[in-house]
Amino acid sequence: MAKLKSKAPKKAKPGAPVPVRQAAAPVRQAGNIPPLPGVSVIIPTYNSARYIASCVQSVLGQTFGAFEIIVVDDCSTDDTVKIVTEMAQRDGRIRLVRHAKNSGAASQPRNTGLRMSRGKYIGFLDSDDMYTPTALAELVTIAEKWNADVVHTEQVLFPENQTIDVTPQTKFTTFSKETGGFSKEPVLETDNLAERVQMFCRSRLFGWVHNKLYRRDFLMERNLHFDDLLTSEDIVFYFKVICTAPRIVRVPNIIYIYRHNPNSITRKMVSIEQSLHALTHLMIEGSKVMDDFMGGIEFFVKNPQFRQLPLDYIVQQHLIWTQRFYDKYSTAQLDELVRRELKKYCGDFTPFFAYIYAAIHTYRQRLINNDKQIRELQAKVGAQQ
Repeated sequence: MAKLKSKAPKKAKPGAPVPVRQAAAPVRQAGNIPPLPGVSVIIPTYNSARYIASCVQSVLGQTFGAFEIIVVDDCSTDDTVKIVTEMAQRDGRIRLVRHAKNSGAASQPRNTGLRMSRGKYIGFLDSDDMYTPTALAELVTIAEKWNADVVHTEQVLFPENQTIDVTPQTKFTTFSKETGGFSKEPVLETDNLAERVQMFCRSRLFGWVHNKLYRRDFLMERNLHFDDLLTSEDIVFYFKVICTAPRIVRVPNIIYIYRHNPNSITRKMVSIEQSLHALTHLMIEGSKVMDDFMGGIEFFVKNPQFRQLPLDYIVQQHLIWTQRFYDKYSTAQLDELVRRELKKYCGDFTPFFAYIYAAIHTYRQRLINNDKQIRELQAKVGAQQ
């Protein structure tokens, strides 16, 4: 990982992503045609009436005003559309798009927003989250200064029922799943693809899509979009980003407020059947999407060990998330559900893969229990010393 000292693009190393031509800044147009926005903020939403007003307002209140808000509604049945419509009537920077059919996930709404976007930069905001007041100003300043394709920031978590005073002086409690913690100063991430893949699999370059700013021309030139997955489509999307973006700049700025909403689709499993379906879909279809993508990149063809790493990462994420089922139900109770789900993909080999599936989870649970016992013993030994 190299510290950024100059905004001049570095010469690509062997196996590194190929730099793409930087686009010129948006040109202000004459006449009655409005100027192109600096940032397009894309907000996918479904039944978000409780949160959507504060979400949109967090963008409207930005110190950076050259933006457009694209709210893509995925057939909400509550007052979400009514709320956004009323806000759009008061502020022309808000554009509401309504899908004719519910897609069941965030991929299609985000892709719709991408197609409609006009800004030089793209930001993704979930409908139950918020930006800090200076978020866009900070992001655009950094992107312009360092000639970045992607600006990777940090975020904060707060409980759903907690009121946060989002001022620049507020001291947030930060949280990050990313190994290595927060950066202390702007850093130009390595342009070596082997190192980037390893960082992705160690969660140093974690696949949240929302705490980042993207240069729109980069996404369009590389034809990067969200695949039609039922969950974790952002992880797959960001993997493609880190494999193709010439310049990723990581900064310590905390610009994103992640609301811990237990009723969010992404944080609450409606039923075991639906959960198992979504997670198995990610493991099988998600890994296939990633493998097909890597098959078109010479680096992965010549270095199969790096092609295997992200596939293993996706499977491991699936196993971690589905562990909750094995903590609550017996293998016998889950066997029929697992067989039924795997039959969609494995056909006549379902019994074999169902056994492998259960065996892996049993092994993982033993490792977790062993680790817990080791920590307890270490604590006892430490207390006796």
